[in-house]
Amino acid sequence: MFVALVFILADSKTTSMSRQHFDEGSPRKYTLTVFLSFVAIFCFVMLMKLWQGDFMPGATNDENELTAAEVPHASTEVTDVSGPPKEESIKVVLPNGTELNAFKGGIEDKLVAYLNDSTSKAGKDVWFDFDNLNFKLNSAEITEDSYAQIQNIEAILKAYPKLKIKIGGYTDKTGDSAANMKLSQERAAAVFDALKKINGNPEQLTGAEGYGSQFAKASAEAPDEERMKDRRISLGIRAK
Repeated sequence: MFVALVFILADSKTTSMSRQHFDEGSPRKYTLTVFLSFVAIFCFVMLMKLWQGDFMPGATNDENELTAAEVPHASTEVTDVSGPPKEESIKVVLPNGTELNAFKGGIEDKLVAYLNDSTSKAGKDVWFDFDNLNFKLNSAEITEDSYAQIQNIEAILKAYPKLKIKIGGYTDKTGDSAANMKLSQERAAAVFDALKKINGNPEQLTGAEGYGSQFAKASAEAPDEERMKDRRISLGIRAK
């Protein structure tokens, strides 16, 4: 509306002045030229501002911008994850009637199937990998969401009183081998201690040992998707 009004006024002024006779070199003729030039430049500037969105009558640019408090921030917490991607959720039923929330093909599913198989034997080479057990990056601190699986293992120990297990810790080949050995031992011990705190029969827990990167299969230069398989905590069957 503002620009239209300017055009109307300019047109009115031009019409009024065009009715007057201007001699060559008349001051009024130069006044009209300057006025029309100013109007043309002003209208051009206003049109450009409207086109670029810089001038919005009745509103400010602040109404179209997010404040710092409104901008979403990504989480900076990073964890080391053991195990494969999660699959279908299932219920694992134990001999005492307890039902566990687990994943199809996860440690609870495989372990209970193994324990229910009368032909399976315990041994130093029988291991099951945790698939929902996380640690904070480069530490042995277990994340809160990991305790659900630790509690599931405790429930399995309770349902199978003859079961005896050992906890093993493993890392990939990146970094210093001595530091990896230390970290794997600390993580295995952390899981062992967590089970020991909630388990009613400590005789079922035979120990915890870190193996570092000595059993890692992926090279240090391999993609993280491959090296992730080497970063794990496992449960070994010593008796069933």
